[in-house]
Amino acid sequence: MLSRNSRLLMCLSSVFVVIILLITPNLAQSDPNPNSPAPVLLSETDVSRALVSDSNGKSITLPNVKSKAFDLNSYVNLYISDVELMQGEGANAFRVYAKDSKNRLYRFPIEAINRVHKQKPIYAITVKLRDEIGFWEQPAETGDLLITVTWRGLASNSLLLGLGKTGGYDFRVETKKAEVAKNDDTDSAITVGYKWSGDRKRFLEQAAFGPTDALDQRVRRIGLRIWLEEQFNASYPSLNNPYPNLILKPSDSSVGCPNTLPTAERNECFRNYYSQYLNQRWTIKEMFYGDAQLRHRVALALSQLWVTSGESIDQASHMVEYHKVLSRNAFGNYRTLMKEMTLNPAMGDYLDMRISTKNSPNENYAREILQLFTIGLFKLNQDGTQQLDGNNEPIPTYDQNTVNNFTKVFTGWQLCNNATSPSCPSFVVGTPNYIDPMYVPNQSSHDRTAKTLLDYPNPVNKNIPANLNGEPELELALDNIFYHPNVAPFVSKYLIQQLVTSDPTPA
Repeated sequence: MLSRNSRLLMCLSSVFVVIILLITPNLAQSDPNPNSPAPVLLSETDVSRALVSDSNGKSITLPNVKSKAFDLNSYVNLYISDVELMQGEGANAFRVYAKDSKNRLYRFPIEAINRVHKQKPIYAITVKLRDEIGFWEQPAETGDLLITVTWRGLASNSLLLGLGKTGGYDFRVETKKAEVAKNDDTDSAITVGYKWSGDRKRFLEQAAFGPTDALDQRVRRIGLRIWLEEQFNASYPSLNNPYPNLILKPSDSSVGCPNTLPTAERNECFRNYYSQYLNQRWTIKEMFYGDAQLRHRVALALSQLWVTSGESIDQASHMVEYHKVLSRNAFGNYRTLMKEMTLNPAMGDYLDMRISTKNSPNENYAREILQLFTIGLFKLNQDGTQQLDGNNEPIPTYDQNTVNNFTKVFTGWQLCNNATSPSCPSFVVGTPNYIDPMYVPNQSSHDRTAKTLLDYPNPVNKNIPANLNGEPELELALDNIFYHPNVAPFVSKYLIQQLVTSDPTPA
């Protein structure tokens, strides 16, 4: 079990771990290797067919005979090269995918990995020929499958493997794809980033919104570390594309855009202030042409975790402030993001925290901050896999009583609509204040009873005493969530899926 400080470090660093170590795996080493290869799936003399052998439990060596077709549910060895495993990295660092002639995709479970060559990094991966993610008990037809191995988000070449029999897959299509990718690569003496265009484009699909010729050449020229450093320090939004500058309007659009305005002007008022048109135009322009690609990409990923909706938060100005929280914290401390998003008025409106009081509590935000934003439904190991009980069932992270207690924490918070309060500098009479963070104007609307929160090894602030005001109690409750050992693997796995690969391995 990791110490609390170790878990805290993982939580604080989760965004950086994902971006630097996973998008650019070579940066975890002392110096990036410009020729960083993907894993290579070894082939027979027939270069279209994978080198495969029966896995019979005996010592594993490279086979010297042609492979055959294999039966469903049998165990076989695939052979890969060009991988160097870190200490502790093993079979759970790889995935094996198969595609049939009808483009249906399957994933084979990996049972073991063994090194089979002392001088060269060649490994045998033992897999079972069954689908572990779908319902492939008996395939409709047998024949060749196209096999691919992935490692750290990098995909190998694809080769054929016969299931039941060989034949039935047109390998020429894959050969043409590989030939196009190969012809796109050019060598250069000034290369200091990824040498191959395919690697650079993969990186830019993950760390940006896709490659352009100019961006590809810049990464090629200056390398990954310098480009990342530029991105961490880039102005955001781009200087020529600032956030939409929109004033707060009354909730009633007929008041905000009165009938006394000329029709064209009134229609423009509705479009600009009571729809997401300007925000949508701004964000797409930033995707296509913005300089701070990485921050915009991470903010987008976080927006799909800390979700609100422009359908219910209808004023564009309200959603601008929500997005500023995401972009401001894209490379920062997750605990800071938790607090700023909890008190963001758009989030408070969307999940009803701003109307939750001691006498009329609403559990929406309490439930979602646990289930969706921080720890998830079930206890996790640090590699993101679920912890199981004695009956092989996942272990819940909380119950309804925990939700009820957190609901009490999140009572009494309201929009900052007080013209005399220094907490509400952006308040304008007649408009709801969606710029300043929410606050507790009247502690009598906050539930001041004692509360029991999340329990875990060495829990932080599990028991909150009675008679606390809303502000200090919120800090204690957020720390209780933040120090939960689920936060690091839950959030990191989500960011890996958004920025690296949709099917991350436990490693």
